[in-house]
Amino acid sequence: MNSLVIDRLDTEVIARGHFDSPPTTPEDRQRESAEASDNAAVALEMVSEAAATIRHLEEQSAEAVARARELANSIVKKLESTEARAERAEAAQQQSEAEVQELSAELAKTRADLDTTRQQLAENEDRLAATEDRVRLTEAESRDAQHRALESQAAIEKIMDAIRTQLPARQESAAAM
Repeated sequence: MNSLVIDRLDTEVIARGHFDSPPTTPEDRQRESAEASDNAAVALEMVSEAAATIRHLEEQSAEAVARARELANSIVKKLESTEARAERAEAAQQQSEAEVQELSAELAKTRADLDTTRQQLAENEDRLAATEDRVRLTEAESRDAQHRALESQAAIEKIMDAIRTQLPARQESAAAM
């Protein structure tokens, strides 16, 4: 009795959403089952394709993220390298500026020394010119003194000659007297 009731109930099963439709027959159910099976297979295939597409997109996304990270790391390394070069260039510039200041100070000192040396040279030239003038004057005075000495020597010799020539004559005349 139970199996009759179940068979009878089985033939009276109403599909969901089709409350107005007549009861289905086993052939209808088989056809619907095949269609449902085909639909399920198509749905499973679509879900499988969607999952494959999602996996593919996730792989592409992971690759893109990896490339982006590599690119970011490369950019960070280049930036660090550039910053290091900039720091070295700034240090070199500061050192160059310090050296320029030192050289400028040395140049100013050298110019001051050169001005002092020029002034000393001008003073030495003036002293040299004065010394040369004194030497020329001394030479002229020396020549005049030599000339006077020669004249004096000549006068002394004349006097001595006169004394020699007149002294014996006077002695003779004094003896004769």
